[in-house]
Amino acid sequence: MLYYGLRMLGERIMPRKEWIAAALLMFCGVALADDYPPRKPGLWEVTIGTEGTPVHTMQMCVDAATDQIFHSVGTDLRAKHCEQSDVKVNGTAVTANSVCKVHGTTVTTTATTNFTGDSAYHTDVKTHFEPAFLGKTDEAMTQDGKWTGPCPANMKPGDMVLTNGIKINVKTLNMLKSFVP
Repeated sequence: MLYYGLRMLGERIMPRKEWIAAALLMFCGVALADDYPPRKPGLWEVTIGTEGTPVHTMQMCVDAATDQIFHSVGTDLRAKHCEQSDVKVNGTAVTANSVCKVHGTTVTTTATTNFTGDSAYHTDVKTHFEPAFLGKTDEAMTQDGKWTGPCPANMKPGDMVLTNGIKINVKTLNMLKSFVP
């Protein structure tokens, strides 16, 4: 996912505030509307893939309150940085279209998420960058989430364990919004 590339390269190519803004906008690009189908509380395994990069898998511990925070982070950032943000919920399918400005680039995104009950989902994201961003003009991403059971004792609701083993909490992401210009 572009988030990982930005995280690894971010501080080298753009000021800290700008890479945080870009990373949060890209990370939350698949965040959904307030009335999205809720995810089952517990531990989720989320696999993210983009063309030409290894698949990344992370774990997320969610409950109803932190699930809402995950989605509100993206909603809030889109409201601040996107000239267009349209989300439509039709039963178990959610389609989100947005046009945003990130580091002088117009980012046009279409994301379609299909839920299988409250225990699995699949998202396809198509993004176009004008002008190119980090050498890319188009990017396709998939995200698959599946409920795996209760959260383990070492994780609390809102915790995410990234592919590299780093654990952060969605409340930290919520606080990082204050760094976004």
